[in-house]
Amino acid sequence: MDLSLLAVAARLVVGLMFVVIGLRLLLGRSLVAALLATKRIPAPAFVALAGGVIEILLGLLMIAGVMPAYVAIAMAVFVVVATIMVHDFWHLKGQRRALEINTVLTHMLVVGGLLCMAAYPW
Repeated sequence: MDLSLLAVAARLVVGLMFVVIGLRLLLGRSLVAALLATKRIPAPAFVALAGGVIEILLGLLMIAGVMPAYVAIAMAVFVVVATIMVHDFWHLKGQRRALEINTVLTHMLVVGGLLCMAAYPW
């Protein structure tokens, strides 16, 4: 079975999602910076801006098909780092902890998909 069209569709969907999430981050960066400040992230305004720009650039590279395996790995690393920075469930208790753990697990599903994309012989 030829999987090339499926792989292109995956590249486009994942790339577009990164672009959309990056744009949303940039548009709401003051709120994101405020959240990062509560997590004691240094230079939260810069980190929010940089995060949005990185997501958009990675998304555009994936859409364009520029070294997609390497871009998928970079995306996976970005998701892991961002998740650790923002979703610090180990500091929480009760329902808030459970919700953050669910978010982390969802992000790890994304990482797994990205690693599958990285393994595809583009």
